[in-house]
Amino acid sequence: MIYQGDALEYIGSTPKILETILENRVQIMSESMEMLRGRHVPEIYLAGSGSSYHAAVAAAPFLKKALGVRVFPLHPAAFLQEEALWTGGSLVLGISQQGTSMSVIRALDEAREHGLPAISVTGEYDTEITKHADANIYVECGVEDAGATTKGYTATVFTLMLFGLGLAEELGKLSVEESLCYLGRMAAVVKNMEAVLEAGRDFSERTAKILKDSKDLILISGETLRSSLLEGVLKVSECCRFPVRGFEVDEFMHGMYNAVTDDTDFLYLFPEEKETRMQMEKLSAYYEKQGRRQFAINRRDADDPCTFVGDADFSMLEQMLPLQMLFVLTSRERGIDLNIPKDPDFHRKMGSKREG
Repeated sequence: MIYQGDALEYIGSTPKILETILENRVQIMSESMEMLRGRHVPEIYLAGSGSSYHAAVAAAPFLKKALGVRVFPLHPAAFLQEEALWTGGSLVLGISQQGTSMSVIRALDEAREHGLPAISVTGEYDTEITKHADANIYVECGVEDAGATTKGYTATVFTLMLFGLGLAEELGKLSVEESLCYLGRMAAVVKNMEAVLEAGRDFSERTAKILKDSKDLILISGETLRSSLLEGVLKVSECCRFPVRGFEVDEFMHGMYNAVTDDTDFLYLFPEEKETRMQMEKLSAYYEKQGRRQFAINRRDADDPCTFVGDADFSMLEQMLPLQMLFVLTSRERGIDLNIPKDPDFHRKMGSKREG
């Protein structure tokens, strides 16, 4: 499939989209809240592939915190392998922005056959996935006609978090006051996004001009930004088409440093927690002495102009904006049209997405 949209424009529209989702959260969640009213929810499975899986990883910690239940972000195949451990009443959310992922659809079908409540999370109305769920949550970001998910990824994370917040209120896990506090913090992050985009554009443009000839890139971050690490590896690989790997800093230090070559560049995604930041700064200093090309988001120095709110529960929403601009601009610098896959007919050949 060949796309026609502009990914950079979609990234720029993200703040307004999240603001609208926040304003309309009650309506967006009404169908799912009605289905879950009065139910006991002992645990939640979030099933998705690619960026949808990464969105699940991003939202899961907040859902755990708000609801006080176990939340498992899983690829659809891994979810199906857990069948013997499914608990009666376990809630299953199948996530697919375009609503065509066959593996997610199968996961929802299996869940319903076993009597588990199933909800689809999708960005498009009347798409295939909505026929395979008991209720639907629509990620109100509009059609994303581009070869890489940008606004849809961030909007999916945001929508899943708001679902967790709404369900926590519905089940009496959070008071109205506690919920309003969270909403205020989320609104503050969204309000600051225009400033992040403005500052991040210069960083992304400068860095893309250097990465245009990169042969090997390693992304480094911490546990709280694992989702951004996963999404960054996927999108830089997908759009810029050269070898990219990503590791939490502690895992990198336990062996992967041996795989660094003379061609390896580094991109650090600095989280909010102090201990991890210190580890990453020490690692960066080590490779600086070797003359490595290194880049950082949220390092808070002269080379990183991005000014984030720094709310640990929602920092991944801010981190994604400069990272998304970076992979789009780098693909352009490398002469790649990310709207044209290497094989536009790939999903038809593989049977991995339901054709319209």
